[in-house]
Amino acid sequence: MKTFHRPLFWAVVGVPNIISALYFCFIASAVYVSTASLIVYKPGQSAQSLSSMLSGAGGGNSAEGAYIVKDYIGSWDEYRNVARAINLPLQYGQGDVVSRFGGLKTFFRKSDITLWHYYQSHVNVAIDQNSGIISLSVEGYSPTIATAIAEQVLQDSIRHIDSMNRQQEADYMKNALERRTSVEEKLKFDEAALAAYRIATGIHDPSKLYASNLVLLNALSEQKTRDAAQLDAIARATPNNPVVQNLRAAIGAVQAKIKSTEFAGRALSRGAARYEELTVARDNDIALLHEVEAAVEQAQLNATKNKYYLNIISAPSRPHAPELPRRLEWMMGVLLGTLVLWGLLR
Repeated sequence: MKTFHRPLFWAVVGVPNIISALYFCFIASAVYVSTASLIVYKPGQSAQSLSSMLSGAGGGNSAEGAYIVKDYIGSWDEYRNVARAINLPLQYGQGDVVSRFGGLKTFFRKSDITLWHYYQSHVNVAIDQNSGIISLSVEGYSPTIATAIAEQVLQDSIRHIDSMNRQQEADYMKNALERRTSVEEKLKFDEAALAAYRIATGIHDPSKLYASNLVLLNALSEQKTRDAAQLDAIARATPNNPVVQNLRAAIGAVQAKIKSTEFAGRALSRGAARYEELTVARDNDIALLHEVEAAVEQAQLNATKNKYYLNIISAPSRPHAPELPRRLEWMMGVLLGTLVLWGLLR
């Protein structure tokens, strides 16, 4: 009994436990907790290894995506999104003088940064390392506000993941699409140059005409050779034969045709070179366009493989009873702590 009359006992044990009992029994505000669970998938990580299956890890879940969601939920941007939809100072200021926003817990400060940190302490995210499931718990001084904040956070997380996917797809596709546009413009230019050449020359394909001209030139040369041989044989046998004059005239006509064909061939040769240059450029750009199209398809595939997909496993719950504070646990903890301290000091 003498123990209870000692000032040290009351200073270390008695007064703290009386304050603890008064606070947790009569003052502490009830706190409601809304919970939800979700998972983030990434198709590019869908392959399961033997070790992952044995450990119970999901094949398509993305730990990287889960941590992205966790960081986003606690970020300043998400806090501002929630604050625009819900009056956080009003809702968080409804608690008791110790735990509420603007109370003893925040040292009576009410700045935006203080409210952000208060929001972070009341919105908790946990990640299961094996399954990758994200558990969200949101605390509030009423079941309605706890559920409303949890729903807002989930919808914002989905929008954030969708926005990341769109940005990632745009980054993957940008270079490929720009390259395809450049090649398509070059191909249009090549086709226009080829059409202008055909209009200017009146020849669709000079290479074919040049080939047929060579065939004609060879035929004329053979004809000239045969006529010359026949002329030589007749002139030797019968110099005054009238056929000799006819053969000489025929040889002259063939020679004239050979000269005109050679002249036309030189002109066709220059035109065929230009035509070949234009067609090679066009064909190269067509082949390059096929390669670029394949690159665009590959970029689309890469973008799809690296997308994150957020699935809600359980929607935010609407609590029917307060879950916090754990009054008895706190009071027992204070009692045990003060008794240990008193035992060390006496």
